[in-house]
Amino acid sequence: MNVPLRVLVPAFFASVAALIGGCAAATDRATLTGLDGYLLAIGGGLDDDNKPVYELFVKRARDAAQANGMPLRIVIATAASGDQEANVIGKTQAIGAYAPEAEIGAIRRETPADEAIALIDGASAMFFTGGDQKRITAKYRPGDVDGPEMAALRRLLSRRGVIAGTSAGDAMMGEVMFLTGRSAEALGIRSTRTQRAEDDDPDEQRRELPLGPQIGPGMGLLPWAMTDSHFFERDRFGRLVAALEQSGTRLGIGVGEDAAVEIDLSTGILVGASVAESLLVDVGALKREGLKRGGIRAKVIRQGMVFSLLPLRDLPAETRLPPRPSAVEEVPVVEPGQNRQLASWRFFRRAEENATAAVVLKLDGYAQTAWPDGHGWSVVEVSPRE
Repeated sequence: MNVPLRVLVPAFFASVAALIGGCAAATDRATLTGLDGYLLAIGGGLDDDNKPVYELFVKRARDAAQANGMPLRIVIATAASGDQEANVIGKTQAIGAYAPEAEIGAIRRETPADEAIALIDGASAMFFTGGDQKRITAKYRPGDVDGPEMAALRRLLSRRGVIAGTSAGDAMMGEVMFLTGRSAEALGIRSTRTQRAEDDDPDEQRRELPLGPQIGPGMGLLPWAMTDSHFFERDRFGRLVAALEQSGTRLGIGVGEDAAVEIDLSTGILVGASVAESLLVDVGALKREGLKRGGIRAKVIRQGMVFSLLPLRDLPAETRLPPRPSAVEEVPVVEPGQNRQLASWRFFRRAEENATAAVVLKLDGYAQTAWPDGHGWSVVEVSPRE
């Protein structure tokens, strides 16, 4: 996919020109991490016919193989998955349809370290399947310490290779990752649900969940942001905000289902890589009063949009934001012919575009209210429902 290299950041930040003017410095800082390849974060529910995502993954794999004089080899990593064999078969067939010449291998939870290292060192791309991200860190970073396979992952990235991950494979990428949890409890609000939902994680089947974001050490592949998956479909904005606040991480990337974002680790450039959309969240100006959180900024990531994470991360937190409009329009959770999971996506789209009123989305125990900032982003408040 050929995407013009433009940096889209809010124009209202007074210092943005100076920050972006240091483009070479930003590149140096990113390269200093030693992670020079690409991450492809996929929010789960990836269709086999999602041509933009698979073609981008295969392109990065081919480019790295050619640059290093290697045959095209791709590794599927199933550590997160319950049914590992089904995931190996499914992803081998899906990737093979876009790269018929590729040699495709697999690393399972039980794969010995020396065998896994050999597979990774011979590859230019790796694809982590979904499931439980705690299983990924247990294999590659047990006890928050890099295992031998982790060094091989970093070598793959140093060759400008690509690591993709769907669902759990997306959520594990940052320094901090979600272990489990839904938005209400993460925000410190007791859920009003009377029964569990089909999309609950296995850990969420308990009668009463602990309050606060359930987070722990991630894989540490992405140094500038925290990632989340199934984002709009499972109303995960609240839990992402709470986790960013608690962990001291400024930027969050919520990836929708069948959606993907690519991050170039040598430059800090993020690109919307799919037709389905995602969300970039900035809590640098977050202000909290009890359980109410305000001053959050959000931007819908559409296909082809490009952001530089380094200047965004370093922008001044204290910025004048437009006040909340007096008029408020509610985004219904269900409209005729609408899947209820689309309400969260529609909320953020409307927030950026509705110039006359704020929009509110009432969810499980809490509400999100947002309005445009005048520069293409939205300002968001999250508070308990009255």
